[in-house]
Amino acid sequence: MNDKQNMAQEQQQENKINPAFRLSPAVDIYETDAELVLLVDLPGVENSGLQLEVSRGVLSLVGEMQATENEKQRSYYRQFRLSERIDADAGHAELKDGVLTLRLPKSEAAKPKKIAIKTLH
Repeated sequence: MNDKQNMAQEQQQENKINPAFRLSPAVDIYETDAELVLLVDLPGVENSGLQLEVSRGVLSLVGEMQATENEKQRSYYRQFRLSERIDADAGHAELKDGVLTLRLPKSEAAKPKKIAIKTLH
């Protein structure tokens, strides 16, 4: 690689690592008895530009937008710490109309249980 290619590659890495070049998307989070649901606003992001990863209990979300002639490439970045009660391996994500819906089911041990009550006479 020549010096220009090295500098371009370093700049790309810096843009990916440096949060100053990233936008923080708006997120709505709610919980049901069975799952944790995240609704993430990602206008301009397509499936091919979306990355979701869970590592050491941290969910990382990166959404890359296509650059236009007049703008630099922008991206979204957000991280969330997940409880051990969440089964991230069974998660389901859907991106539609610029909104990511991420459903993370709770582990069986974390779901509410009913206890039967016996009456004694």
